[in-house]
Amino acid sequence: MTLPKSIATVCLSGSLPDKLEAAALAGFQGVEIFENDLLTFDGSPAEVGRLCADLGLAVTIYQPFRDFEAMPEPQRRRNLDRAERNSTPCRRSAPG
Repeated sequence: MTLPKSIATVCLSGSLPDKLEAAALAGFQGVEIFENDLLTFDGSPAEVGRLCADLGLAVTIYQPFRDFEAMPEPQRRRNLDRAERNSTPCRRSAPG
């Protein structure tokens, strides 16, 4: 199985649509969408999925999981709760 060449949106500047367009123009086949990019996007996760599909990009990873390693309670519990809430937008960004 060959994985698409992807870039993380956190590595690019601009709005999420700008980042996705830049990734496509640079020849990437996929993007790893950083949580903050999705949360600040003025649209739905499904719209992000459609935009990616229109640009020929696969959403290879959604990156909501930060600050987990070696976190003490109660931070660890808050992070796990956040991860649970954020799994829904990830599923909604899939085109189709």
